[in-house]
Amino acid sequence: MIPPRQFLISDQFALFKAAAINSFNLCYLVSLLILSLFSRQIALLFAPDYYLYFYVLLPIVNGGLSCAVIALFFKLMKRRGAGVRYQHKNKVLIVAFCTGVLTIFAAGSEIVALGVFLTVTSVTLINLRDFMRRLWVYLQPDKVLTKEDMMNFSAFFMSLITAFIVLNLTVSFLHDFFGNTPAFNFKPGIEGILDAVYFTFISMTTVGFGDVVPLTPFAKIIVSFECVSSYVMLALFVGVINRGIVKNKS
Repeated sequence: MIPPRQFLISDQFALFKAAAINSFNLCYLVSLLILSLFSRQIALLFAPDYYLYFYVLLPIVNGGLSCAVIALFFKLMKRRGAGVRYQHKNKVLIVAFCTGVLTIFAAGSEIVALGVFLTVTSVTLINLRDFMRRLWVYLQPDKVLTKEDMMNFSAFFMSLITAFIVLNLTVSFLHDFFGNTPAFNFKPGIEGILDAVYFTFISMTTVGFGDVVPLTPFAKIIVSFECVSSYVMLALFVGVINRGIVKNKS
């Protein structure tokens, strides 16, 4: 018996939704990095026609490059076992292209930027809920992390980093939009994206060089929360890995 069409559509939608939740933040982080690294080179080639460059060419190029990077990620992980999280390759590539396009419009629109912030926050909360369910399993006395467990743990940490990058960018963007004191000493425009990525990574890895800093009380509160979250995540990560190594040696 052939399943009704509506059930097939609903199943495909459910699979796409699961793939989007699992991969949205990673894809968005990749698209942010690509935008900050290559937007100037593309702009130099098409400077005479700014609107064609910004609203047509750059979104397509950024989406295509995001797909290429994610496809390379799949290829590198193929022999190492990417786990359930990245099984639906084609659906994840669609998410990668969409986030690449969305990143461009978020850089030029307050409404889109807020929409992206809410989306990233929602995805992170869903991933946090799933991670907390797994955490109780990870902390069981006889539990040793498998390769898939390590993938899920790392994916959640990257999702959390992406959420804080977007949060820092949104706070900086809103401060600039309302004409208040800058929240961070990021560079103006698209170059500030790379500053936000760099600052979030060095803050959440507890390095903190001090060349990029929060400037307002609200920004300092956010960064303090980021540092505490990263300490907890790194402690859990090192703890469960170290326990697995000790058990394997014994």
